[in-house]
Formats: sequence, C-alpha cells, structure tokens
Amino acid sequence: MARGAQRVVILADDLTRPTPQSKILPPLLDRLNAAGVPDGSVLVIIALGTHRYMAEDEIARRFGPEVCRRVPIVNHDWRDPDTFVDLGTTENGTPVKVNRLACEADLLIGTGSIVPHVYAGWAGGAKILQPGVCSAETTARTHCMAAEGPDLLGTPGRDEDPVRHEIERVGRMAALAFIVNVVPDAGGAPVWVGAGDPVETHRAGIPPARRTYLRPVPARAEVVIADARPCGKDYWQGIKALAHAVRGVAAGGTVVFVGAFPEGVAPTHPEFTRHSLKSYDEVLAACRADQIEDPIASATLRLHALIMAHCSVSCVSPGMSVQDKARLGFRHAEDVGEALQTAFERHGAEASVGTIEYGGDVLPEPPGQGG
Repeated sequence: MARGAQRVVILADDLTRPTPQSKILPPLLDRLNAAGVPDGSVLVIIALGTHRYMAEDEIARRFGPEVCRRVPIVNHDWRDPDTFVDLGTTENGTPVKVNRLACEADLLIGTGSIVPHVYAGWAGGAKILQPGVCSAETTARTHCMAAEGPDLLGTPGRDEDPVRHEIERVGRMAALAFIVNVVPDAGGAPVWVGAGDPVETHRAGIPPARRTYLRPVPARAEVVIADARPCGKDYWQGIKALAHAVRGVAAGGTVVFVGAFPEGVAPTHPEFTRHSLKSYDEVLAACRADQIEDPIASATLRLHALIMAHCSVSCVSPGMSVQDKARLGFRHAEDVGEALQTAFERHGAEASVGTIEYGGDVLPEPPGQGG
C-alpha cells in the first residue's frame, strides 16, 4: 500500500485521548521506511477537531523525542477556512470539508484508540478524520445528528450507530486508507492493537474494548462517585464521564463528579457556558431562533441538559470556580466527603453508592443495557 507513495500523512489524536502515540508511531514509521517511504516524506497532523492547539512542549511530551526528531508534527489548523478542501456532501447531506494536507497525501493513515464515545458509540476508526481534521461545519453536522437521535444517553458502547456510519462515509470520501488502533488500559498500555482497513479494523477492536471498559452492575445506584479521568482537561471533555455515570445512577439520584479540569469548562466553545442552564427543549428553541451560533456547542448543550434532567450533580473540581459550577447547574463541594454528606442528606444514610474510576472511558452496564 505504501510503496511508491511520495507523500504520507499520519493523523494522530491529541492530548485529550489515551492513545500512546510515542509507542505507536516509531514502528509505523519504520514500516513505512521498509516500504520505501523515508521520514522526509511523512507528515503527522494532530487531529484536534475543534480542540485547542497543542503547544510545542505538549507535542514533545505526547509524541516523544524520536518522533519529533524524525518527522514534522503540525496542529490541524481548524480556525483557518483556507485549511480545507471541499469534497462535496455525503448522501445524508453532510458537508465534507477536510484538511488540505490530508487530502493531498498519496497515503492517508489514522491512529487512535477505541473507547466508548458519547456521540459515535465507540471512538477510533474513521473518527480520527471526522472530526479530527474536518471543518467545524462538518463536525457540527455529525454532532447534531447524534444530539437529534432518539437515545443520546444510550449511545456510548453502541456497536453500530448512525453517526458512526456517517463518520465512515466522510472517511471514505477523504480516502482514509489505513488505521492503527489500540485499546489502552488505565495506564495507557495497549491491551489490543489492530491495523488495516478503517472499518474492519475498528469493528475487530470493539470486543476487546467492550471487555476492557464495560462494567456490568447489578442495579443503578442512588449515588455514584464518578472520576473524570482521563477526560479531565476541561468539562467539554469531562462530560463524557458524566454521561457514562448516568448509565449507573438511578433517575433522581446524585452523581459526585470529580475532575481536575484545569482549563475550565469549554475554552474553545464559549457559547456552551452561556446557555448551559437551559433545558433540552429550551436549547432546541434557542437553536431554532438562531440564538446559539455554535452548532457543535448546541449538540453538547443537549447532552448536558439530558444529564441534568436525569440526576443532580455535586462537583469536586479545583479547576472550575464555584461560579463555573453554578452556571452548569452543579452543586459545589470542596471534597468528596462533603459531596457525599450532601447526597446522604438527600437520599438517606442507607442510600446505595457506586464508584467509577477512569469514568471518561469506563462505562457501567446495568441490566437491560447493551450495545
């Protein structure tokens, strides 16, 4: 596949993901070298989607000295409209605008992790391309498709999902040819590695991902302590852990939500915070009235509203202020002990309690819930 390629582009996820890029990329580069592709013909694009750009020191830590020495690594410049090539639309009407550098490659390769995902069932596969190196317009369409679905809170861990299929249509239009995906454990070490066709390899990784991340629970608890790791950079990422916790907490229950969130709520989507106290129906009405300009934020607002309609949240986070938490509808707590005391006052001293470590990836599976 690589023989004769003059320009190879590798898409790699950013620091919000658990993929051990510094371990994956050196052997991948070696294999390309063996196929006649020198390091000088390879470019790595950090598939940010609409996340913030990574700084040079963060790139060095994530990719390691060997990769940084061998090949150039650039951020997906999603804020610049000139970054993109318009490839048309999918059969469902999704506009497909993709990073020009990716489109100009003779061979386009994606790397990533297969973990539960709130909008696509499972991360990994062609998701490294959409939203990874697509325009905000393309990403808005797939996010809104998920938010408009009949069971948004039931999406994580779903094996076949309409949004996943749409992402794969975008991947095919952009000629994503090959992926390397891993299922990492809590420490980031791969428990499964697969390489090959973007769809077939992704599906092959779901069973080991299911064994790694899904945890059967006998019943939904009245109180759930949810650790946001590894999605603890900001609440925009941490909402994944909260959505997972909803699967384990009873309706009307309490989630004690624990995360560092040093970058606050949603640094690249400021509209999210301005509307985050709205109900699901109020968000929809605001969208229809063109009161929310950021459609990606509108999708996450709908997810947040569904979570808050299901349960109460006490948040323990040094990175979010008391005001930040109030704007999200969360109760502030200084520590887990204080949050639990409040929860027991609400639900009674004998309330059932569940805990989820690494809640950004781990997904409780109560009876009757399945992928």
